[in-house]
Amino acid sequence: MTKPPVAQRVLILHNDPGEIAILSGLLTKAGFQVVASDLTTIALHELVHNPPHVIVAAEGTSGRSVESLTRHLKNDPFLGRLPLIVLIRDIRLNDVDWGSVDVDDYICLPYRPDEIVHRVRLCLSRLTRSLDANPLTRLPGNTSILFETTARIESGKPFALAYLDVDNFKSFNDRYGYGRGDEVLVVACRILTTVVGELAGVEGFVGHVGGDDFVFMSHPDHIDAICETVIKRFDLVIPDFYDRDDRLQGYIDSVDRKGNHEQFPMMSLSIAVVTNSHR
Repeated sequence: MTKPPVAQRVLILHNDPGEIAILSGLLTKAGFQVVASDLTTIALHELVHNPPHVIVAAEGTSGRSVESLTRHLKNDPFLGRLPLIVLIRDIRLNDVDWGSVDVDDYICLPYRPDEIVHRVRLCLSRLTRSLDANPLTRLPGNTSILFETTARIESGKPFALAYLDVDNFKSFNDRYGYGRGDEVLVVACRILTTVVGELAGVEGFVGHVGGDDFVFMSHPDHIDAICETVIKRFDLVIPDFYDRDDRLQGYIDSVDRKGNHEQFPMMSLSIAVVTNSHR
């Protein structure tokens, strides 16, 4: 039996019990769990066991300005890692140097009730994308790949999923170093995203599993052409990443995973494809 999804938890920091009740009601109705406090009574030992996903803090909490409130929260080893939305009066907006304040979003007072829910959801969605994105290529990571794959399966529409691996990448890394290896991955990313964009359009998707492994999706009618074009363009540019002597001989001398010396050909691509169009 599938468990229902756990509601995301919002920590509200506010001095006004009336405002806390309003904010809690809005967020609870929208499906969030809410815990409310101020800076003087907050029980961190309780939050550690059931941590919030985001903080909504009002300027004036414990008498602090936005700048002071933000510094206090971000200096806390536990609360400092959480996304922060501040509530601030509209007349104060131009008084704050937003480029130097470490907040993720703000909501002007007075606010519309639906705005609170929308801003919290947007902040959490942005955080998920940021954490999921591969730090090198900025492509969607495994969480997004799983979500996209599941959504396409459940839609029942035909699609093809391809898994791409760069062959002999480890030996290249061992010979030339991780810096040049990262350059190869960035180029592979650019080739892949460009080709998928050209041939699959809005139906295309590209994700980075990690290392030299990528995933892309499209309509089955386009997948063969995408694979062929990606391989062709990769093979065209990849020799330039090798030194002249290695390029001329067509291989590099390196060691395998067991420590044995071996000759490794230039990098190439392997792509495996599955589709639901023949079920």
